[in-house]
Amino acid sequence: MLADYTLENQMNNFNAASSLKSAGVGRLLVRLLWVLLGFGIASTLLSLLQVIAQPLYQLLASLDTLISIVTSLFNLTLLIVFLIWLYRLHADLRNLFKEYPITPGGAIARFLIPIYSLWGIANTLSTFADRFKVEGDDFTPLSEQVRSLINPLYIFMMGSNFVNRIAFKEAAKNPQDKFLPFWFLLSCILDLGFTAVLLQLAKTMQTAITQKAKRAIS
Repeated sequence: MLADYTLENQMNNFNAASSLKSAGVGRLLVRLLWVLLGFGIASTLLSLLQVIAQPLYQLLASLDTLISIVTSLFNLTLLIVFLIWLYRLHADLRNLFKEYPITPGGAIARFLIPIYSLWGIANTLSTFADRFKVEGDDFTPLSEQVRSLINPLYIFMMGSNFVNRIAFKEAAKNPQDKFLPFWFLLSCILDLGFTAVLLQLAKTMQTAITQKAKRAIS
């Protein structure tokens, strides 16, 4: 009996996921974020080494440069995958909920348009959280988790942008500035935090919509 129930539950999850446009790209996004998190940890450790053991860091400076280049290229790929996922996620939401207020194009605009995105990102995430909170049951903790990650996302995102501007401005002005390693270390920590929060958001939101699809077909 237990084996039959487990098999049935797995089949329901598979059918629910296969009915979603965002399922495949969502899994890809999560994998890419895990890889980026690994790069971020490596960059943070190397930046810390630059601060506390400069001679040792010099031996690994070329590795740090390589990781920075690969991470920059990886970020571009990740951005494209994220936008595709965001679009498809909201297409799924419009299919699963009657009169979901944010269109796929509207979600993209809320994340991409400067200034507007300061309100739009929070609006997109809070709308998602509010809609799933109404569903109750297992959706309540998922909804609360999405909402709890909004402030950390803004803190890491805005903090990273601010620190990166200062770091690159100081590097252009005086490449030998002794405080530069501290700025780059702080930048790496903030970028790492941003990636971790985005990873948790993607996982939680994809879990919520998969469970909603499962309920819809059961």
